[in-house]
Amino acid sequence: MLTSFLKTILIVTLPLSLFAQKPSFGVDIVGHGRPMILIPGMKGSGPETFATTIAHFKDHYTCYVITLAGFAGQPPTTRTTDLLKGQRDDLIQYISNQHLEKPILVGFSFGGSLALWMACTAPDLFGPIIDLDGAPFDAGFEDPTINVDSLKKATDAMLQRIKQAPPSLIAKRDSLWKSPPSMKKGFEDLKKLVSDTTRIPMILKWDTASDMRSSNYMIFEMDKVDLRDSIVRISSPILALCSWKGYETLTTRPAVEAAMKNQFAKAKHVRMEFSDEGRHFLMWDDYDWMVKQIDKFLAQDP
Repeated sequence: MLTSFLKTILIVTLPLSLFAQKPSFGVDIVGHGRPMILIPGMKGSGPETFATTIAHFKDHYTCYVITLAGFAGQPPTTRTTDLLKGQRDDLIQYISNQHLEKPILVGFSFGGSLALWMACTAPDLFGPIIDLDGAPFDAGFEDPTINVDSLKKATDAMLQRIKQAPPSLIAKRDSLWKSPPSMKKGFEDLKKLVSDTTRIPMILKWDTASDMRSSNYMIFEMDKVDLRDSIVRISSPILALCSWKGYETLTTRPAVEAAMKNQFAKAKHVRMEFSDEGRHFLMWDDYDWMVKQIDKFLAQDP
């Protein structure tokens, strides 16, 4: 059904002539109306992650659907350092170059944290922000007492090792990661994050299609992004739609709610809602609830 939908909806790829150079990320444009930027999660395909979401919004919004460099078959960036920061800056520049006026910014998981980082960096550029189960400081979500300085030091060391690793070592690790035992374990692990297990093969497909060096680099780079203080810069309203099932150490809804409220404590205008049923992939596990919350939120934005 998902593949059939993707074949039938109108997806227009932005002409390269509109760029000074080809963007480092993938962009698909669907629909018409107010601009809406949609950023998927770690290693995710934008069009596949948001297929049903696009179907709901495309008649009233122009959806700019992003696939980050190196994720889900998108070619990796040519950068050798600050890959994630480069994606942040390239996305901000793209929105500015395209003269998108106060676009709605939607990010899921890893993409939600990236969307918040974009809004902290260029707060005047964006309209309403919708964070789908992302966090201002993802690495410290389940442990708010984590030593940030030690984490950053360890992360910098890991990034340096990734940067210096020979291609043969990266290829070997990539092969091991894509082996049947690893894929089997990945399937079991993903059951914590998505209730609809028929979706898991698609997530694993994104994983195997992702560039290991660049995606791992960006994952570790995200560990250093702590927006808990800088989120005060965002003047736009934020809707945080959250799950509570599937965490390793936070096993109850009150514990997850307390952790999320701590993460957004310094945000000026944030509304938080928690799904009763959905796991991490809210656009699949609790779709009707998700779009109802977003529609209500956007209706209140002038």
